[in-house]
Amino acid sequence: MKRSFSPSPRAGKISPIASALVVIIGAVIVIGAVLLLKGGSYSGLEPLPSAEYRRSPENFLGNQYRLTGQVHSLLLWEEGTGRLLAVIPEGDTGRLAVFVPDELQQSLHTGQRYHMQVAVKKGGLLYVEDLEKY
Repeated sequence: MKRSFSPSPRAGKISPIASALVVIIGAVIVIGAVLLLKGGSYSGLEPLPSAEYRRSPENFLGNQYRLTGQVHSLLLWEEGTGRLLAVIPEGDTGRLAVFVPDELQQSLHTGQRYHMQVAVKKGGLLYVEDLEKY
């Protein structure tokens, strides 16, 4: 007598719990990748060595850096040109003057924290080329 094999009706099916876990894990991976890519937009740049910059800004002319800091105060604003801000770099107590051009169209307020891509321009001016609030 030959035995016939009849699989269970549930064989090969994924339980709803397993399906939900796969979807959740996939969503976490996608969200993590997006946040990593966005948060690391300046990760290829070296952090601005603020103490050395203060001593001799002309040694940094033409270089680009990552600056993470908090807006301390507005020093000067000229419509159509931009703003000169005092920024306190993360992990530092001194202030740095940075110029934010109007083209960036940002609403900046004291106390806000930003990741900035800065370039050291003529006269040692820190010129913000891009920034994102965090």
